[in-house]
Amino acid sequence: MAKVTIRRGDAEFEISDLTFEQVKELVGVNGHGHAVPPTAAPHDDFAGFFKAINDRGRLFISTLQHHPGGIEANTLAGKLSFNDARQLGGLTGAGVARIAKKHGVRVKDVYRTDVTMLSGKRTVMFYPGKLVLALNEEKPA
Repeated sequence: MAKVTIRRGDAEFEISDLTFEQVKELVGVNGHGHAVPPTAAPHDDFAGFFKAINDRGRLFISTLQHHPGGIEANTLAGKLSFNDARQLGGLTGAGVARIAKKHGVRVKDVYRTDVTMLSGKRTVMFYPGKLVLALNEEKPA
């Protein structure tokens, strides 16, 4: 069994007796290298990115667009017709991040996540990035 030490600002806490899979889920590691900066495209091409993602990816972005204050992962999964919030990792990894990189779009400009642990309960929130929020500003009044 593994343990994870999480530091946020001055606060630090340790979670013990986790399997390797649980540690990977907790720290958000999925093997797709989200931290790698885009190099394939010379400029941001959000329109091309949006056109290249699949229907569920567009629904993901639309859902985030309608929840500027964020949406909890389980609620988001339900809106995307997933059975489990863990399925969001496949969508955000291969379905969004990889395509974003090809179009020179930074994933953090599309969405961001925030993971909190309150009273031993892990909560994941998804928030729209600046490019998704800009879609709301482009709509006519």
